[in-house]
Amino acid sequence: MYMYCCFTGHRPEHLPWLYHEDDPRCGKLKKVLYDTVEQAIIDGYKNFYCGMARGIDTLCAETVLELSLRFPDVKLHAALPCPDQCDNWPENDRTIYEGLLEKCSSKVLVSPFYTDTCMLARNRYMVDNSERLIAVWNGYFRGGSAYTVRYAKKQSKEIHLIRTADLSISIL
Repeated sequence: MYMYCCFTGHRPEHLPWLYHEDDPRCGKLKKVLYDTVEQAIIDGYKNFYCGMARGIDTLCAETVLELSLRFPDVKLHAALPCPDQCDNWPENDRTIYEGLLEKCSSKVLVSPFYTDTCMLARNRYMVDNSERLIAVWNGYFRGGSAYTVRYAKKQSKEIHLIRTADLSISIL
């Protein structure tokens, strides 16, 4: 039986480089994320839950798919908060989202419709069904990423925290 790992992280507007993936800091994050996911695979994690949101979730999904070319038994699983998650996103982000969804090994729909809490329910689902959380987070205790890190701590999950300010990694 394979162990599961999940992700949490900020939307582009809460990242130091915003939407500019050509920013050197984003490039450094992608390298740290690649190394962190690769280490998870080496540690025995073959299944990765992703909430499929814009920003860090997209980078995580792309990283898992890239590594699955080297490790064919690695699978990406989408945990979707609701069916219309991407309806109000910019067209380019929707196109990326749909392309990533097509490459997922499975899709879990947490709520049949949007609610004020469906995103948090999605995050709880991922944590509850994983042994490890990889969090890309600025360290502030507000928002969905903060909630997910706190929830994972309460559930005694292993947390690999990548801080967006300096890209340092902590294991909680």
